[in-house]
Amino acid sequence: MNEKANICYHLIDNKANNNAFVQGISGFFGWPATLMVDTGSIPLIYANLWNEIRAVYNLESIKKEEAAKVIIHILPEILSDVVFDKMMGNIPVVGVYFNAICAKQMTWRLGVLFAMLSSRGNDVNHVNCKEAMILIRKLFPQNDMFKFATPSHEKFMQLINGVANCQVNAFNEKIDKALAIFG
Repeated sequence: MNEKANICYHLIDNKANNNAFVQGISGFFGWPATLMVDTGSIPLIYANLWNEIRAVYNLESIKKEEAAKVIIHILPEILSDVVFDKMMGNIPVVGVYFNAICAKQMTWRLGVLFAMLSSRGNDVNHVNCKEAMILIRKLFPQNDMFKFATPSHEKFMQLINGVANCQVNAFNEKIDKALAIFG
């Protein structure tokens, strides 16, 4: 299991760095460019990342219906990141930096969720995805709005291996117990 989680960590890191670079460049041009790049990143970065992580765990590509169920549950967590990104990232020149760190942060948060879900198996129905996203935010906080710290390899490995092969109920219980620690 460690090898698969390790592959996922490096896969997410690579995608996050690439996304940060592309999103950062769009900040030079302001609003129309950032919107186009944001829209393109959904299928080109995030959907591909999810399917590449699933492939690491020998799972088939995520079905659109299943992906939509997960996204609906995590939307409140994602929207706060998107609002900040859109406010700060659309300021020409200064937006370069904010677009880059917001893209990196979003890629990591989604990547960690995708790795958690994939490590436990094919079924994403009835999994507490919203709670998992909250846990990810708490485990890997962005303590400074002016920089993003890449999640530690050790914490990532513990998290992914801690939920690997869990049935839905066991996964949900682990997420709830971990959240309870944060209060």
